[in-house]
Amino acid sequence: MKDMSGHSYIFYFMLIPVLIVMALFFIYPLFRVFYLSFFSYNPIFGKKYVGLQQYYEVLTDKVFISTVIRNLVYVVAVVIANLIIGMCYALLTYKAARGIKILRVILILPIFFIPAVTAVTWSLLYNEQIGLINHLLEFIGLSRRTWLASARTAFPAVIITDIWGWTPFVYLILLAGIQNLPVEPLEAAEIDGASAFQRFKYVILPMMKPIIAIAVIIKSMDAFRTFVFMWIMTGGGPGDSTHVLSTLIYDRAFNHFKFGLGSTMSVITFFVALILSYILLTVFKER
Repeated sequence: MKDMSGHSYIFYFMLIPVLIVMALFFIYPLFRVFYLSFFSYNPIFGKKYVGLQQYYEVLTDKVFISTVIRNLVYVVAVVIANLIIGMCYALLTYKAARGIKILRVILILPIFFIPAVTAVTWSLLYNEQIGLINHLLEFIGLSRRTWLASARTAFPAVIITDIWGWTPFVYLILLAGIQNLPVEPLEAAEIDGASAFQRFKYVILPMMKPIIAIAVIIKSMDAFRTFVFMWIMTGGGPGDSTHVLSTLIYDRAFNHFKFGLGSTMSVITFFVALILSYILLTVFKER
């Protein structure tokens, strides 16, 4: 079948399954969450329209505001660490050399673990009684610590877990970028007597900016919506001291059965994510 201009209708028919899937798994849930954000909804006591009241409650809630700040700190810490370590890995392994393929495999091993498995494994490493980390501390004469039960150490502990688990992902992006750079500028810099640091700063880094931008944007969005590591390792505790936005929303909606409040938090989080995306895209576009 063809339209008036002679184009085949098969193209439009092929889009129908994609549009149906988007409507079912993205558009409808989005509108449903937005709709519920105006209601105080509990599966036992039912639904009651409250208008913008819950938005006011959330935006004036100290726990939610501190969680937004903590979530942004989490993103910045994880992305910077991923970028620095991943770049070091890439610079170390981008040249073909004997044994380099084995080293690359070793460096990307953490990415093969399911995030839940990684979280459980690191929880055992941090365990006060049987954890390897505390045994190492005792070996060098230091006292044991309750890593995941203390508000001071639990949050950094989860950040370290995320860095260990997802640095290989950033590393692979940067490695692919370096390996596809033109070799002429690097050879010219080497002939001119530039040191390794000078070649990185004045040749590799400028050419790698588009690849770095892609890695930062992808990993920032991934870190912003983090859930598995924080929920399994700390559950947002002790208290609410390690909640990020996704765990706080889950806790309020499914542990406290405040689905309307959870929906309100989700809508606000959606707009925070949009603002963060806009800032990242604007910064990298200008540069």
